[in-house]
Parts: sequence; C-alpha cells; structure tokens
Amino acid sequence: MLECYQKYDPYDINALKNAGVNIFNIDLTKANQEYYEKIKDSILEAQSMPELIKCSYNTPVTLSVTMSVNNPIEIDDRVDVIILKDVATSDQLRQFRKGNKKFSSKPILFWPTSLEIDDLNELIRMTEGIILDSSLGRFFCNFESPLKLCKQICKPVFYMFPSIVEDYYKETANDRQVLVQVHEIVENRFAGIFLRGCEGKSPLDLVQSLIRSIDIVEHEICDPSGDYLKLSRDLPLPVIPPFAVAMGASLAALKSNSRAIIVFTTSGASARVIASAAPPCPILAVTAHEATARKMHLYRKVIPLLYPKSRTTCWRRDHLNRVGFGTQFGIDTGIFNYGSKLVLLTPSDEGDIYCNGFQIVSVAEVLHAYRCTGKNFGVY
Repeated sequence: MLECYQKYDPYDINALKNAGVNIFNIDLTKANQEYYEKIKDSILEAQSMPELIKCSYNTPVTLSVTMSVNNPIEIDDRVDVIILKDVATSDQLRQFRKGNKKFSSKPILFWPTSLEIDDLNELIRMTEGIILDSSLGRFFCNFESPLKLCKQICKPVFYMFPSIVEDYYKETANDRQVLVQVHEIVENRFAGIFLRGCEGKSPLDLVQSLIRSIDIVEHEICDPSGDYLKLSRDLPLPVIPPFAVAMGASLAALKSNSRAIIVFTTSGASARVIASAAPPCPILAVTAHEATARKMHLYRKVIPLLYPKSRTTCWRRDHLNRVGFGTQFGIDTGIFNYGSKLVLLTPSDEGDIYCNGFQIVSVAEVLHAYRCTGKNFGVY
C-alpha cells in the first residue's frame, strides 16, 4: 500500500503497479478534492494502458482514502477502502458508519493513535483490519496482543513505515537495512506494508527492493507446517463450516505440495477465510465482480482475478471455465507448471452460499478438461 503524496501520472501508477503496489491511498485530511480526482483519473488511465504483451487477465488496482472520524468526507463509488483515524471509542465508529450509507458498505481499516485505547479490541472486531504504526512500539512488546487477536478473527494487519523512503535514499543506506526491516514483517505475517514517501523521491526503487527482500526472507524463515499448526490451534471451537473447509484446503495444499489454491468468491469472504488459514502457496481468487477484486488486495497471499465472461446457463460448465481461467493465469505467469498440483476451493452447486468443498487436482488434468473434453469436476 502506497500513500500518494505528489503528482503521479498514469505511467507512474502503471510502473508502481507492475513493481508490486496494489493499493494507492490518498490522505483526505491533507489532500484536497482536486488532487483526489487527479489520482483517480491516473489510476483509471493506467488500467487501460496498452501492454507490450497482450494479456487477458485483469487485476484491478485498489483505491483507499484516509479520513478522520471527526471530519467525515463524502466519497464516490470508486473508493474501495476507508482508513479511519482519530477513533477513540466504539461509539464513534458506530456513529461514523450511520452517518453515510457508503461508509457502512466499505471496508474500514482502523488506524489507532495509541495502543492504550480502552476499546481497542472492540474496534478491531468492528473493522475489517488494522494499521499498526511503528511509532506505537516494538513488535514483540506492544504489538503482540493486537496481532494475536487479528489472526484469531481473520483480520488483515498492515505495518506502516513513517520514514522508510527517506531512510532508503540516504547516502549511507543499503539493501541490508531493508532486509532487516522486512524480516520482522514476514516473521509476524503482516498482510502488507503501508508506505508513506517524501516529496521529490520516487518510491519505485524501494518497492522493488522490498519485493526482493520479502521473497528472500520468506524462503529463509517461513515454516508452512508450523504456520498451519499455530493458526489451527488458535481457532475457537466449534469451528464453523467455512473455516473448517478453508483449514482443510490449506492442509491439503501443504500435504500435497500444491503450488496454488484456486478459490471462487462473490463477496471476497472466501478469499479472506482461506488467507487466514496460513496456506503454503498463493491464492488465486476468481471473481466476476470488479469491486470485490479490488477489495481482495487486503488479504495476504491473495491474487484477485477478474473473470471477464458472463455466466453460462450450465453451472458445471461455468465452474470448469473459471477453474481453467485461473489455471491458465498460473501457467502464463509462472506460478506453476503443467506438472504441478492445485487445490480447488469451490461451491459444489450454484445455490451454495460459501465454498463447501475442495479437491486436489493436477494442472494437466484441469487444462485437458478445459480445452478438450468438457469434463466436469466434482467437489469432495
């Protein structure tokens, strides 16, 4: 997540998106409406820019805004996420949601000014996630309690670096510093990093360095088996069916050494649940709703894919088309190859309101069925 702090044209947005920035934030407590409109137009134009290599996959960019609970600002439908500051009590948050219907329908990330707030746990439960500022304390001393709660209730946590861009461009800085900072981020399984830049400095090089560092650190310290066992023990009993199926799919991916999990979702809830189940591989979340695709950038390891085709009259055929769409994306982007295994987390029937089953399949089997035979897969 990157907070926009200067003029960005569509080429800047496109370069940052390709480097790994999925969410662009505008602080409405500092920026005016004119700046918001310019960034929104740049994002829209960047999304429609022609690519050097023609691609049929669309991963929409998320637009978030920061505002104070004491000064609500009207927003349009293009805003996907609200970052809310200056919240001290749960009553303030309730009044904020009641003040505008759009506020109640948008995901709200809670940005606490202090970890000593009496209603902190209640506010975390009432919002869709939290942003932890490094100025509030150190990881294992101050952040342990909110991190544990967020993991238990499947809420994403973003870590905010106040001055990382300035530090990165100092003459004495190097990539080793980034590795040290990223180590704690990965170790605590944050959903993402919130960057706030400085005037005149492009964050592009820093974003690329962060992506490289995260890849290195994840390969060094991540323990998929340990992650799974630790999270599954934290789930309260009895475990409701969507969580049980998600945990089963994550365990299946772990034991079968699957390279990805493909999940169908309408609202994004299934992607959120499977992301919280500590999967050992990327999650390809296929949805036909653009607003849902943009929202799913909040969740760790989730790659939202906007399915461009209209629904067919046959659910089984539509099911196979979407599985094939996600599988072809993984092949084209190098996430897996023809010999890899996948876990499919999908509804067993058109009328099911959540993904109630999963199966382990090979990529070759999926593509053969998708391209040639029209064979339908059952869900177990």
